Amino acid sequence: MNLAYDLFAETNPAFGTFCLVGFFRNYETVSGNYPDLSVAYIALPLALSDDLKTSFAETAATTGLLSWLNRYPDVRLDLYTRLDTSKDTVSAAIRFGLGVRALSLSADGSIRIEANAPSKSPVAKLPDAPKRAIKRAERLGTWMGKTGSAGAIFSAFGVTP
Repeated sequence: MNLAYDLFAETNPAFGTFCLVGFFRNYETVSGNYPDLSVAYIALPLALSDDLKTSFAETAATTGLLSWLNRYPDVRLDLYTRLDTSKDTVSAAIRFGLGVRALSLSADGSIRIEANAPSKSPVAKLPDAPKRAIKRAERLGTWMGKTGSAGAIFSAFGVTP
């Protein structure tokens, strides 16, 4: 029996929350701080972008965000369009995560993983494409957590106020 892959499944808010939990978990682990909500609007669109899979496959968690961006400057091309077209998907994933109490939002704009967050164990059972998206989200969490503040992360991507 062949399984069909539903491209639109990755825009499902529950799947987005699952990716964000992996991102937030790794970010917090390496930085010791809770990530700012705003970085989710860069991380999730990049994690869901299967066109970036080669750039992630040729790196490791130790590569770092700035090294990755220097090796693959194309990531910054059309970044505005990528982020703009995905803002509703990211917002829906965040709302879903808050609604099921997998995530919580602090008064300072940081986001935390709560007890209802999904565990990592179901990832191994997923088809390759969604599994890669989750792994990319986790890698971005590690890289961005080592980069520092939300301002430093946005600056690395060339996003200025």
